[in-house]
Amino acid sequence: MKLEIVADITDPGKPGGASDDRYGWSENAVFVIDGATGIGDREVMAEGDAAWLAAHAARMFAAADGRPVAETVAAINASARDLYRAAAKTDDLPRHMWPAAAFQMLRIEAGRLISYGLGDCRLFLQDGAGTLFATTALKGNRDKEIAAARAHLQRIGGFRGAADIAGDAETMAMLRAGRARHNTPDGQVFTLGLVPEAANHIVREDCGLKAPVRGLLCSDGFAALCDNYDACSPAGLIDSAFRDGLRPLVEELRRIERIDDPEGEKFPRYKVSDDAAAVAFRISP
Repeated sequence: MKLEIVADITDPGKPGGASDDRYGWSENAVFVIDGATGIGDREVMAEGDAAWLAAHAARMFAAADGRPVAETVAAINASARDLYRAAAKTDDLPRHMWPAAAFQMLRIEAGRLISYGLGDCRLFLQDGAGTLFATTALKGNRDKEIAAARAHLQRIGGFRGAADIAGDAETMAMLRAGRARHNTPDGQVFTLGLVPEAANHIVREDCGLKAPVRGLLCSDGFAALCDNYDACSPAGLIDSAFRDGLRPLVEELRRIERIDDPEGEKFPRYKVSDDAAAVAFRISP
């Protein structure tokens, strides 16, 4: 089978800012990485902890095409741990400060299409008959996150243009407690980051589709078009991406967030806009 990249895009959640999302591909694999927004009092790496981790992981994924994914993730996290602690000059930073990132990958393996992931990135895949495969490694999390975001917005009275959770102590305490449980036996979320053992929790799925297929890998900020905002179905998202390109979809995403629902009243969320990244691709026999 042959992988062809059709289009790719990344767009920062804050106008004029920088996106923490990354993506990449090799001969037999394509992936997207969503750097988690930092919720610590400070950052360690000059380019920002989430952006640094996502870029570090992207480089190692791109260079490890034939290596088992779990082995690569363990190596990413072990090297990230060592580099981060060296930069911080300590190994005693609170866990909620540690950088983290989600990822989703599609690989061609022995004639099969296999997905791998940690966290809440998304894969949408469709074969020539229209059969759709859609997945995320963090299943069942969306409704919980929306409910928590709704409670947050009701408490603070909407974004009021601030788009910043740091000003609400209750929400920050909740998010920090949750982030500190990541990659621990007490938590349910495993990520790219500083814990090599997270590789033991990668979600691997055989997509069950045969080439030719077309698809999208994207961060949750991009997938919000169908997962949160009901702007289209997963199949419609793929159709639009291949018919019109990715830029119009990002423009629709930002219109919903910044013009139609800037206060989060219709679509509760923690930020007016999140970073968004997507890769559209084809795989032929």
